[in-house]
Amino acid sequence: MQAVILVGGFGTRLRPLTFTTPKPLLPIANVRQLEHLIASLGAAGVTRAVLALGFKPEPFFQAFPDGVCAGVQLHYAVEPEPLDTAGAIGFAARDAGIDDTFIVMNGDILSDLDLNSLVAFHRARGAEGTLHLTPVEDPSQYGVVETDGDGWVKRFVEKPAPGETDSRVINAGTYVLEPSVLDRMPHLQK
Repeated sequence: MQAVILVGGFGTRLRPLTFTTPKPLLPIANVRQLEHLIASLGAAGVTRAVLALGFKPEPFFQAFPDGVCAGVQLHYAVEPEPLDTAGAIGFAARDAGIDDTFIVMNGDILSDLDLNSLVAFHRARGAEGTLHLTPVEDPSQYGVVETDGDGWVKRFVEKPAPGETDSRVINAGTYVLEPSVLDRMPHLQK
């Protein structure tokens, strides 16, 4: 299985640390945050991780000069211009030639999510896309996800005002996608 990891952000909330080091390369317990994430992907059977790079890609090349992290082969997909989430996923997956079910993770998360269970859930539902959602007390600072009674996504509400939605679940930054979703994502070339 392959994964796309979104690591192209500016890391503005961790400035000044991110002036020189991209957020996913900052250490947690003396190990780069991205290495923790890739190790969890490797433990779930991912053999190749595509780094969707945008802002400051060079530190990633320097951090992993042999193109391997935690035993997982890396593919570098450098965006030709800053892209939104869907654009970055689409660009990176196409650049790497992904043609089977794949995992997407935000590059700045730490999670104990059982990725194999998420993939199994996705396949059992026959879904094109599955989002890992998590409840929060105050959703006003997040992208809230509204679902129907069967768990299918109805809509997204970005940083809702009080009373705008009853939902308290947010996108936790991990997805399982079928390659067919790429047909509905922006298509950019290098």
